[in-house]
Amino acid sequence: MNKGKTGTRNAAFWLLIVSGVLTAGICLVMNLWLIPAIEGHAGGLRVFDMRSFGYTPAEGRAFLTALDEEGTALYLTRQLPLDFLYPAAYTAFFVLLLRRLFAGRTLLCLSPLLLTFADLTENVCSILLLRQGNGSDLLLGVASTATLIKSVLMAAVFLLLLVGIVRSFLRRTHKKITGNA
Repeated sequence: MNKGKTGTRNAAFWLLIVSGVLTAGICLVMNLWLIPAIEGHAGGLRVFDMRSFGYTPAEGRAFLTALDEEGTALYLTRQLPLDFLYPAAYTAFFVLLLRRLFAGRTLLCLSPLLLTFADLTENVCSILLLRQGNGSDLLLGVASTATLIKSVLMAAVFLLLLVGIVRSFLRRTHKKITGNA
């Protein structure tokens, strides 16, 4: 194997590791600190992002009404900026991992981009809702739909990763059994 290809593989491997660590770190900060803090400022109501099956306009308004000024500030100045970095980190991680698992299947490897679009749409809607304080049915509907689509696509990407991992394991096991190493 030539040095250029090995160097590219090593760089992709380290980018995979760095993006994975960054994804996990952001996820931990959001889920262990920011989201619980915001929900505490909303009387325990779930933030938009955590309502995987969406929400009605009335449920969205109830959250916005319950969320105090400090919670709104925390959501707008800490959670959402981090939540804009999160899709970049997990997209890099998922694309690189899928590329390793499904070499040559470009469309599968690009599937996390749909997830990213839904997540970013959800984030933009959240900003608009928080700044308005009482969103329209249309905006709440778009935000809820983006959340639902994000949840479905995240599950699909995880399923795709699971299939790729099982497939890779079976191939390696088959090679060891048949002696085709």
